[in-house]
Amino acid sequence: MAETALELVLPPERATRLFRHPSLAVHPQSAGFTASFYVSADGVLEREGLAVVVERRRRGAVQRLVRAMPAEGSIWLPGEPMPVPAETLLAEPRPDLDAIAAHAGLETGEEPTALAALEGRLYRAEAGGVRVTLLAGTLHGIAAERPIARLTLAGGSEPVFALASALAADVALALPATSLAEEARALARGEPPRPLREGAPHLADDLTTADAFRAVVSHLTLAMVAQAPAAHAGESPVGVHQMRVALRRLRSALSQFKELAGSEGEAASAGLKALAACLGPARDWDVFLGGRLAEVAAAFPGEGRIAALREAATAEREAAYEALRAALDAPGFRLLCLSLAALARAPLEAPEPARDFAARTLTRRLRRVLRHGEDLSGLPAPELHKLRLDAKRLRYAGEMFAPLFAGRKARRFLRALAAVQEELGHLNDMAVATSLLSRLELPDPGRAFAIGAVEGWIAAKTDGAREAAFAAWEKFLGRELFWEG
Repeated sequence: MAETALELVLPPERATRLFRHPSLAVHPQSAGFTASFYVSADGVLEREGLAVVVERRRRGAVQRLVRAMPAEGSIWLPGEPMPVPAETLLAEPRPDLDAIAAHAGLETGEEPTALAALEGRLYRAEAGGVRVTLLAGTLHGIAAERPIARLTLAGGSEPVFALASALAADVALALPATSLAEEARALARGEPPRPLREGAPHLADDLTTADAFRAVVSHLTLAMVAQAPAAHAGESPVGVHQMRVALRRLRSALSQFKELAGSEGEAASAGLKALAACLGPARDWDVFLGGRLAEVAAAFPGEGRIAALREAATAEREAAYEALRAALDAPGFRLLCLSLAALARAPLEAPEPARDFAARTLTRRLRRVLRHGEDLSGLPAPELHKLRLDAKRLRYAGEMFAPLFAGRKARRFLRALAAVQEELGHLNDMAVATSLLSRLELPDPGRAFAIGAVEGWIAAKTDGAREAAFAAWEKFLGRELFWEG
C-alpha cells in the first residue's frame, strides 16, 4: 500500500492538548526543535519558489532544499508536506548555496540570507498504524513573530484520513493554504503569505486524464481553502467572491470528470452545493450594496430614506456573513476539505491524453450554450438566465483546459465568452437586486420612496444591459473553437 502523508494546521493554543483527543489518547515523545529558513541574497531561490531549511539536530545540522511554492503546471496535493528535493548533513549549521544551486539547476553565487527562525517542540506518536508528528512553536522574523502548529499524519490512506476526520470533528484543523517556508518568507518580508494556489488551474500539456483530474481538484481545493479566512472575516467583498468562484469551478470540474470522481465526487459536490448556499447570500448583499444601491445613494446625496434603506441592507449583509461564518467554523466544512484531499489522492485509471478528454468536454458544453439560438432578442429573462449559467460552465471548462491548446485562439475565445457572461451577469444582478429589495423591512412612509427609487434605477439600466449582452453574443458566435484543428 502506498503511503499517504497529510499535513494540517491547527490553532496553536490547541496543540498541546491534541494528544488527549479520544482518537489519539497517547503519550507522545517530544524534543526541542530549531530550524532556520534561508534564500539566496540575489533572490534566485525565492523567485523559483525554493528555500533552504537548516535544522539543528543531535548529530549535526541537516540542510534541506524545499519547495515553498508549487512550480507552474505541477501537482501539489491538498495537505501535501513541503517537497524536499535534497537533504545533506552539514559539518557547520550554515547552508551551502553552491551545492543547493547546482542541485536545483540554478546559478547563484550570493551569500545566503536568513529569513526566519523556528523554535519549538516536535511531538511524535503512533495511533492506529498512523505516525503522528506535531510541530508546535514560534516563527521569529526580524521584526515580528507568529505561533504555528502543524500536524502531519503518515501511513495508509484509509487510516490517515479516518484519523484526520475523527480529529476534525472536534478540532479546528485545516488544509494548509501556504507552506511553512512561505510563511517564514512572508513574515520576514512583512507581507501576507502567497497562497499555494489561486485562480484557474494551469495544466501541463502532456497530462493524462487521470493526472488532469488530480491537478484540477488539488488546485481548486487549495484555492478555495486560501480564501476561507478572508471570507470568514468579511472585511471586504473579495474573500467571498474569490472563494465562491473557486467553489463553482470545483463543482464544474467534478461534473466534467464525474465518471472518474464516482460516488465520492458526488458527495463532495453535494457538500460544495450546501456551502454555496451560504456564500451566495453574502455575495448578493455585497453586490447590491456596492452596485445598484451605491449608485442610487450617489444620485440622492443626503437623502435619509435612501440611507435607511442602506442601513437595512447592511444589517442583512451582516446576518448573511454570520451564517457563513457558522458554516466555515462547523465540522462539515473541515470534513468537506478532507474529502476533497482524499479524492485528489484516489487511485485512478484514465491513461487517455487530457487533450482528447478536454476536446470532448468543451464540445459538449458548447452545444448546451448554442441550443439557445443565434438570436437572443426574443428570449425571456429566465432563458437568458439559463444561457448565463451555461456560458459560465463553458467558461470554467475553457479556462481549465485552455493551457492544453494553442494560446492565442483560446484567449480570444475566452474573452468573447467572458463578455457574454459579464453582460448577462448585469441582468442577473438587477434581478437579484429586485428580489433583495422585497426582503427589506423599512418604516413607512419612507419605504415606498426608497424602494421605488432603486427599482426605477434598475429598470432604467436593464434595457441597456440587454443590448450589450446581445452585441457580446454576436461577437462570440464568430469565434474559432480553440480545441479543434
